[in-house]
Amino acid sequence: MKKIKFIGIMILIYLILGIIATGYLTGDGVFKETMQIVTNKETSIANSPIYLMKKGFDLEAFKSEYTIETIHINSTLDGHMIPADYITANGDKNSDTIVLVHGLWGNRLTVYPMAKMFLEKGYNVIAYDQRSSGDNTALYTTFGYWESHDLGDYVAYLNTLVDEDKSIGIWGTSFGGATVGIYLGSKSANDSVNFAILDCPVSNMRYLISREMEKMNMDLPVNFMMAMGNLVTKAKLGFSYDDTDVNEYIRKTNVPVLIINTKADQITPYFMGEDIYHSISHTNKKIFTVDDSEHANIFYEYNDLYEHNVMTFIKDFE
Repeated sequence: MKKIKFIGIMILIYLILGIIATGYLTGDGVFKETMQIVTNKETSIANSPIYLMKKGFDLEAFKSEYTIETIHINSTLDGHMIPADYITANGDKNSDTIVLVHGLWGNRLTVYPMAKMFLEKGYNVIAYDQRSSGDNTALYTTFGYWESHDLGDYVAYLNTLVDEDKSIGIWGTSFGGATVGIYLGSKSANDSVNFAILDCPVSNMRYLISREMEKMNMDLPVNFMMAMGNLVTKAKLGFSYDDTDVNEYIRKTNVPVLIINTKADQITPYFMGEDIYHSISHTNKKIFTVDDSEHANIFYEYNDLYEHNVMTFIKDFE
């Protein structure tokens, strides 16, 4: 009888250990798929000219027309180096300035077309590499959570260079929109930023991850994979999926915000921009929506309308 009881206990222990092992391995797999999405090789600066050429952008003409200084500052969060291009018309940095935040699979050069739009209107531009992108060798991509600190570092850097009467704006697209949205809830943003533009922004990391899990058609339930991934992320990086909810941060902002989105977006669905817009508690906000453009492609497909809405917004709230 004692032997049967002992065997039963051992089986139970093995079952528990098996469940724990399965849970950890599942969570670690989800973690790697979600927190290490891109690499420096995949987002290499060297690949950017091909991307820009496909967009009809003349990189060499841009380089000859503007002064581009590559700079580096250290992250105040973890010390890694954040590379950026500081772009001016004549080298004078004491001017109204826009910080551009690229999306996933991009780098600081992929936002040069947007930089040109702002430069033509008299603004300087800082375009920097987000984590694991371009020349930024920080390991993890955290859906804007840690990235928002890097954006804050560049805003703080700008504050040391421009006079108080100069405007500081921030623009982010897709994944970069999440970076901007989370940063907007900070004291730094509320004290220093004059306006913000979010183009097809990510609002909810949990939704995007669950949708990717569903596409994988694995034998494990999506809810189980999400729960395990969340636990491993919390254990390894110290934050949970819910900590990246842009809507919760942007409620705290007093910065004027323009949301740009499209009803045809299959990557960051239309409702994400709507949710962010409605989460902003003040009235200094606008939303510009098109019906049929693909994700983060409104600038290229509706260029004149895009520029009109952006510049009108800035004029109204700068």
